[in-house]
Amino acid sequence: MFIKFWGTRGSIPVPGRKTCKYGGNTPCVEIRIKDDEIIILDAGSGLRELGNYLQNTLNFSDIPILISHYHWDHIQGIPFFRPLFKKNNIITFYGLTIDDADVKSVLSNQMVPNHFPINISEFDAFVKFQTVNYNDSFNIKNVMVETYRSNHTADALTYKVKIGKKSLVYIPDNEILCGNSGKSYEYVEIEKLNRKLIEFCKECDYLIHDSMYDENTVRKKKGWGHSSNISLAYFSIIAKVKHLILFHYNPDYNDSKIDALIDETDTFLKKEKSNIICIGAQEGLTINF
Repeated sequence: MFIKFWGTRGSIPVPGRKTCKYGGNTPCVEIRIKDDEIIILDAGSGLRELGNYLQNTLNFSDIPILISHYHWDHIQGIPFFRPLFKKNNIITFYGLTIDDADVKSVLSNQMVPNHFPINISEFDAFVKFQTVNYNDSFNIKNVMVETYRSNHTADALTYKVKIGKKSLVYIPDNEILCGNSGKSYEYVEIEKLNRKLIEFCKECDYLIHDSMYDENTVRKKKGWGHSSNISLAYFSIIAKVKHLILFHYNPDYNDSKIDALIDETDTFLKKEKSNIICIGAQEGLTINF
């Protein structure tokens, strides 16, 4: 089993020489359960490359895709996912129903004629749509999946994937609540304000979490639905996670800036005498699970 990152960026794709190390594609994470079993987290622009890989190298006929929310950076890869254009494939999209608009309705709206040259009914694969609610639990391929709510500007899901004794929590867009002081973080305050989400993440093996902002920026972006690397470090220590994976990078941050964020986070964890292993998500990075 392994985790592989196909898109790590937030908001908008940013290809180029200054983003080669961590990547410019928007969120898409592969969980490989077996050689022929896969679960995909989110469908940002990274989904295109994952689809090309699956189509060219392996025979996956049943592919579940768990959508955290419907901001464009998390669904924009769907029209370019080649397995959708192969007969006999089964693709299942999981996501929220919002204001009576279910998964199918929301994803269909992305592919109306004014937005895209073909519509969702023209996929050759058999496409299914499954509504998921907050605080749900369900099985995919004998893997337990649980959900919770993110603190974001739109309705958004958090996913916990449990495989045997291992667990992974995926929170691509979430603003960790830190109180009104705005000057310094306190463990007690963060624990109080984020208690239920901390419990959801408690002692997970891997936490993949929004780290959109540095400390200078996050102070100016309160209410924008994203976290800083240091507030995330506090959160992770309280939750006693084993591996912290920084994710959903600011599109304005180049590789050098992200290097600095990861180093700063790791230094803070060590200063706090935490055993958490800090990892920066990179396109192409594979982690045995």
